[in-house]
Amino acid sequence: MSREEAHAFLRAGARTAAVATTRADGSPHVVPVWFIVDGDALVFTCAGASVKARNLARDPRIAMSVDDEAFPYAFATVSGRAEIVERPDDFLAWTTRIAHRYVGAARADEYGRRDAELDDWLVRVPMQRVFAQAEIAV
Repeated sequence: MSREEAHAFLRAGARTAAVATTRADGSPHVVPVWFIVDGDALVFTCAGASVKARNLARDPRIAMSVDDEAFPYAFATVSGRAEIVERPDDFLAWTTRIAHRYVGAARADEYGRRDAELDDWLVRVPMQRVFAQAEIAV
């Protein structure tokens, strides 16, 4: 995929991203997150006390993988350095925007409020390195 095709793939549907960070002992930690594409970055929220947040506070290197599980299959991986903002003034707007992607307009406000209570970090991952591939159906 071209970079533009990868961006379109990352924006499509309601796929979750697997976020990979590194624990203090060097072992990997991978968890799924809801995210959105904002310009040339992936954005998600998390609780500052979570394992991924503690890992990112110590080492901001991050990789995210998104895949389409339906034939003919496709995936995109993004890696770079996370930029973290603790509870920005527009945090509820971000949590609501992310929720909208996954639960739709009817429940976005409800889930946005819920996530704004659960989470306190806005994590932005500039797409420094992108690798994406789509299989061709034969």
